[in-house]
Amino acid sequence: MTKNIRTVLLLAVVILTPLLLYALLQVKSLEEDEETANQIYQKQLETIMFSLNQYADDMMDSWVRKLTNEKHPLSKNASDLLLANESIQMLVIRQMSNRSDSICVNDYVISTDDTRRNINNWYDSKDSVLFQLTKYLDAGFQKIQPATDWQAISGLQPAQSGITVMLYDRDSTLYNALFILETNYWIEQTLGSKMQESAQDNLRIAVLQSADTLDTPRIAFSTETFDLDKDYIRNELWILPNTSLAIQTKGESYAELIRSRSRNNLYILLASISTMLLGTLIMLRNIRNTVRVAQLKSDFVSNVSHEIRTPLSLIKMYAETLMLGRLPSEEKKKHYYEVIHHEAGRLTYLVNNILDFSKIEANKKTYRLEAQDLNEPIPQLIEHYSHTLREKGIRCELSLSSSPLLVNLDLQAFDEALSNLIENAIKYHGDSDQLKISTYRKGDYACCQIQDHGIGIPKSAQRKIFDKFYRVEHALTQKTKGTGLGLSLVQHIMTSHGGRVTVDSILNQGSTFTLCFPLNQTSA
Repeated sequence: MTKNIRTVLLLAVVILTPLLLYALLQVKSLEEDEETANQIYQKQLETIMFSLNQYADDMMDSWVRKLTNEKHPLSKNASDLLLANESIQMLVIRQMSNRSDSICVNDYVISTDDTRRNINNWYDSKDSVLFQLTKYLDAGFQKIQPATDWQAISGLQPAQSGITVMLYDRDSTLYNALFILETNYWIEQTLGSKMQESAQDNLRIAVLQSADTLDTPRIAFSTETFDLDKDYIRNELWILPNTSLAIQTKGESYAELIRSRSRNNLYILLASISTMLLGTLIMLRNIRNTVRVAQLKSDFVSNVSHEIRTPLSLIKMYAETLMLGRLPSEEKKKHYYEVIHHEAGRLTYLVNNILDFSKIEANKKTYRLEAQDLNEPIPQLIEHYSHTLREKGIRCELSLSSSPLLVNLDLQAFDEALSNLIENAIKYHGDSDQLKISTYRKGDYACCQIQDHGIGIPKSAQRKIFDKFYRVEHALTQKTKGTGLGLSLVQHIMTSHGGRVTVDSILNQGSTFTLCFPLNQTSA
């Protein structure tokens, strides 16, 4: 792992770690806020439920107090209580010592032999319950308890619920009182007004009944239309068996509002974090690019120094040899002059590239476009490279279009673009000794193609080679010095001419670069 990559990763960790910790804390905070708000809501509803349960319990206590009023016999109190409360279908008073029953029924109820048989069956199955209630009574606590497992009997209204309590009459004789209520009427008569008062304008309250907790409950009474498909809180009604109180808010439930708000807050948080992460990634990318460009610039300075030093050394050495007159023949002198001229050309090419790049960076580079035949400047440029081609043992095949290709061209810029491509073809020719330059027309474009059979360019690098300072990571390219500016200048020149440069390359098989110029309209 390079030092630059380690630097970028360290910055990423330093920046992203606080963001992720902040995100986790915010998510945890949202969950805690939702839980706290939900607990408060639950407490409020439970308070209302407790109030309704307590009210129902108090009503039943008042019935028991009337039943045990010592001013009158127990039978008289039972009769009066039945007449005053139509919701009581039947009241059974059983003397526990001799298990004799006194049964009082309401006017709309018919008592039969089956009635007495069902009552006896219930008492026979509840000895332990009655014994426990007696112990509570002897301890000073008169507990009113639902009459569970009550089997509905004929002659009474179908909606039947039982309540039982142990009591002493004024002669201290132990009795059990079994109230059989008309459930719906009792709920409406006893709890209805209290439920309406508690509901006010923002709640719906209902009494639900079900034989089993897993069954879908039946609404026995509600202050308004109660929606069982919406969120609601439910708690057992103390007095009646298999009966519960349920409360839900009108409109959206409080739980739904909390979830919606928490969800919206979470979305906002995620959007904010995503934006920060995106900004961080962009910043890290820019830092990475800056580090990469800095490294490339450092490599550029090193490569340029080498590129300049090599021709300068040759020019100096050959010039000193000529000055000292150590060459015996004119042919040898001519060769030295050719080398000096060639190296001076290389130096000029390199300096021109750097100067052109500097002008492009400063947006000061301009081109003078004139109508030119694309075929004309190419042979002269090839002649300029004849010495280098012979030296490298490369055969250059020239195939020019038979018809003129008239384009708007800056000759100097075109020479620079083509020179860069020829220089690269020579540098990276590998074991190949072939180079082909051709021109042709393709649609509305005049094309100049440079084809070699050298080392080629990997597919992954073909989109990056036109970036400034970029050089392909290849064993041969690393040994061959270069500035990494050539192809970037070529692309800029082609863009400024309204054309394009394309590359088609296969690794270890060669590369083909094509310069496409828009044809001059007069020749189209």
